[in-house]
Amino acid sequence: MDFSTFRYALGTTNAAKKSAVQMATGVEPICLSVPSGISDQPMTEEETITGAINRAKTVFTQIPNVDIGLGLEGGLMYDERFTQEWYLISICAAWNGMQLHVGKGLSFPIPKQAAERIQKENIELSTIIDEWSGIRNSNHQGGAYALLTEGRIRRADVFRDAVIAALTPYFSKLYV
Repeated sequence: MDFSTFRYALGTTNAAKKSAVQMATGVEPICLSVPSGISDQPMTEEETITGAINRAKTVFTQIPNVDIGLGLEGGLMYDERFTQEWYLISICAAWNGMQLHVGKGLSFPIPKQAAERIQKENIELSTIIDEWSGIRNSNHQGGAYALLTEGRIRRADVFRDAVIAALTPYFSKLYV
């Protein structure tokens, strides 16, 4: 599959997300910060997907002559059934003006103390990760994934996989 034949608009200027698209497609996306229409810290999978879709559709309409608009959104979700833990999730929505596809990256458990602070203090996970790592704007770099895995997984890696998952139906003949 050759993803590099298309022009992409990305609904954020976040460096890690831009890098993810470049790694997935071989193309530098045209980046524009657009609103997600959701809370700063999404707390459900549904809200996270909604934010990604909103970004993909908005950026597609605002950047002329692109083939696909991409919205990448990180959020949290609670697994009530199996682990009773909070998970960090990464979502990519891809919109070409007619078809919508959603890809999901790795979901990753977050420390209980982080989840408790997010709920109690109404702050974003990135605020906590910045505090713990001593790195400002860590979500533009390796993010929570890099800190928690000691660099084995980076934020761009997880979003790269979500981008590939969302774009595959546009390129694979098996989806026709």
